[in-house]
Amino acid sequence: MKILKIVGIVFLLVVIAAGGYAFFVYRQVTDQNVKDLGVRYTTDDYDRAVKTKAHVDIPDPSALYLGSRFTAEGTQPIDQTFTDAEISAIQNYSNEKRGPFRQVQIHFIGGNKVEASGYVVDPRVPKTGPVYVKGDVIQTGPKSFTTKIDELRDGSYVVPGAIVDQANGEFLGFVNGILSDISGLSVEKVDIQDGMVHFKGMIPKKLTGVE
Repeated sequence: MKILKIVGIVFLLVVIAAGGYAFFVYRQVTDQNVKDLGVRYTTDDYDRAVKTKAHVDIPDPSALYLGSRFTAEGTQPIDQTFTDAEISAIQNYSNEKRGPFRQVQIHFIGGNKVEASGYVVDPRVPKTGPVYVKGDVIQTGPKSFTTKIDELRDGSYVVPGAIVDQANGEFLGFVNGILSDISGLSVEKVDIQDGMVHFKGMIPKKLTGVE
């Protein structure tokens, strides 16, 4: 599991990953087209977010995929605003080689609300499937978050609420447990705005994937 290059932890590990977990629990795809949220990203967006804004040293970005092990070193303050494209780039370039997500788009709506779409890839699932999720991300502590999922789709199929609630609850416990063990991380404030997110707190200076 991963904090996904610091800034993506709140939004991918909680929102998209909760959707991905429910995807594994209940698999019924009727549409193979991922929902286009209009978010476009490049390696420049990744570099700007990680190197210029966050100032985090990441020797191998692809080693920080969702599910990998990693070490965190040092601590430093951060008070930055990141765009849809920058957060989407963090998620995609982290997972493009070995992670479970592809072609992820993350759009910050405002008022705690986020939507995201992408493909889920997992050896337990015979086909790559598109997932769309929309909901609220709410900070509950310096290393903890909760979510309220408004909508989760597996292809064009709307995942039942009972399955969404189960997946969301289990995954939040898992994610918050991992966040509590990350040295150098302390979230003071997360402000979700239209097309961007403001992140303030303390983050590690270096993240290294462990094979």
